[in-house]
Amino acid sequence: MMRNLPPLPSLRAFLVACHSQSYTEAAQTLCVTHGAISRHIQVIEKWFGVTLFNKQGLRRVPTPYALTLAQELSDVFDKLNDIGFRYGNGGKNDILNISVPTTLCLKWLIPRMEDFYLQYPNANIQIASANSERFHLISHDDLIIRPQPQQQEYSSVVFLEDKHCLIASEKLLRRYSVTKFEDVFDCPVIDTLTRPGHWQQWLMATHLNTQRSFLRHYRFDHFHISLQAIIEGLGLGIGPVSILSNEINNGTLKVLFPDIQIAPISYYALTPLGVQKNKTHLDFEQWLTQQKS
Repeated sequence: MMRNLPPLPSLRAFLVACHSQSYTEAAQTLCVTHGAISRHIQVIEKWFGVTLFNKQGLRRVPTPYALTLAQELSDVFDKLNDIGFRYGNGGKNDILNISVPTTLCLKWLIPRMEDFYLQYPNANIQIASANSERFHLISHDDLIIRPQPQQQEYSSVVFLEDKHCLIASEKLLRRYSVTKFEDVFDCPVIDTLTRPGHWQQWLMATHLNTQRSFLRHYRFDHFHISLQAIIEGLGLGIGPVSILSNEINNGTLKVLFPDIQIAPISYYALTPLGVQKNKTHLDFEQWLTQQKS
């Protein structure tokens, strides 16, 4: 059933006028007259029943209400554009857009993608990395890989269980001896601002003094940066052993005291409830659940 909507050309003119904050610039962008923009805005104002632009000198500028409305309408037009692209050309443009935390993407997913494409050579996937594992409710992705969020607007498939352990590179272990828990205080350590409390948890798990200072304490904003510092031997770190299984298996990193495990975490493939899962989507979910850490 068609809903009662304002004319799409008028909505487009309104959005461009809000973005440029000028009728004149909007007219130039859309290759129409200044009067045409004015008429389109009048249509939208009449439909919503509010004044959307105020006169400021010789210009018309959008009200705060208009800017808020324009932002929501822009999201709708972005969704329409995405639908048009994905279903255009008989569906041959279909792309599965995936958002993945950077470290998981670099160290776990990418090394396994060759296997996925061998099984599904015609799959069309676009991966975007996310610098934080924090969950953002507003997303245009079809599938979002994160730890389980609190929002209920997603269907979820768990595919990876992980835990964090003390890790070090051979470069560091050639310079520092770490054979007992207390030895960590005689070493430089690396911390990550987006993963607060991991060192505190590890010290508590080993019943060490949480107030005692380390030899040096380096801090980085994101874990993929901290990880590179750990690999280069700058300090001891705490990292997810399943995600880093390749680096551990090939000897780049060593797990110290593997029985001390903290911060268990599960990763989920999350799909917004409004997204219709196509074959590629379902194939990728199934493939994820078949992967071993």
